[in-house]
Amino acid sequence: MDWKLLLEYIKVLIWPTVVLSLGLVFRKQLVGLVRNIDSVETPIGGITFQRQAQAIAEEAAEIEGEIAAEISDPTRRVEPAGDQDGAGNNAQNAIEIKPGRFDRELANLLRLAQPDPTAAVLGAWKELEAALADVIPPSNIRYTPGAMIQRAELQGVLPSDLARVADDLRALRNRVVHEGDVMLTSEGATSYVTATQSVIDALSLAGTPQARAIRYEQAVLRVIADLGFPIQQAERDGDWDFFVNVDDRQVGVVVKYHGRGRFERYELKRLAERFPVSAVPVLVVTNIPLSGPVVESNTAGGAIPETAICEVVQWRDGRDNVHIVGALRRVAES
Repeated sequence: MDWKLLLEYIKVLIWPTVVLSLGLVFRKQLVGLVRNIDSVETPIGGITFQRQAQAIAEEAAEIEGEIAAEISDPTRRVEPAGDQDGAGNNAQNAIEIKPGRFDRELANLLRLAQPDPTAAVLGAWKELEAALADVIPPSNIRYTPGAMIQRAELQGVLPSDLARVADDLRALRNRVVHEGDVMLTSEGATSYVTATQSVIDALSLAGTPQARAIRYEQAVLRVIADLGFPIQQAERDGDWDFFVNVDDRQVGVVVKYHGRGRFERYELKRLAERFPVSAVPVLVVTNIPLSGPVVESNTAGGAIPETAICEVVQWRDGRDNVHIVGALRRVAES
């Protein structure tokens, strides 16, 4: 028997087996590698650019659908997030995007994509920047595009998933302008303009008072859970937003979001009508500062006497976590 020949046969047969085995073991990593090759961080041709823009458009449309479904849910009671006057009337102050303006300009950019795809991409990004500028508070500081997205997210007007999608569009735009490694076609530019339209539409919906109120409520619930308190969801059509277990005692939480202003005592009195004395004490959480009379009510040992409302606390972000923990414990002991 020719042992050398047998050894050569083994060498030929063993490598496909090794490659197949490695492929099975590291299949998840290989999939990730393929995805990275198709990411905005690698040199891209016209087809890949178009595919990435289409993926962004699809994700933005999905986000918009989720926001619309939450807002239109008939079991969720969401009061307007505007300011209120002394009589308790809502004074709507939310800045709304004017979709018609962007629709017209983006339609022009779609026509521009054929003769000048680069100009269409740059024009579409300019429209998205204008839409972002409409929903963030005015400032004398001139923000870079990335900082503008981050500021909109921190201000609560841009959901984190939509911020990530907007940042993907920014990265694609930068590849066209700064890197010069994109083979931009009219089809790719058309997909980019369409993606920008989807993001602006989702941003318009996310900026409504109802959407902001829902995001704030979700943020409050999430931070209380992260602080280690067990959460029990309340019925969507009930008066409480959720319940918190504090040292084997239950606290009902009501979340109130407003665009600006102060949390006034007249609003507290109106809430009290929904929460007469009961077995479950109530903590009201709001994003705006408390007025002097509300602070005095808190220190008097009960926000509204003869009702279940025990305290009102302001929570804006992680800096206020200590306040919400203290308020939960005080209400639970009341």
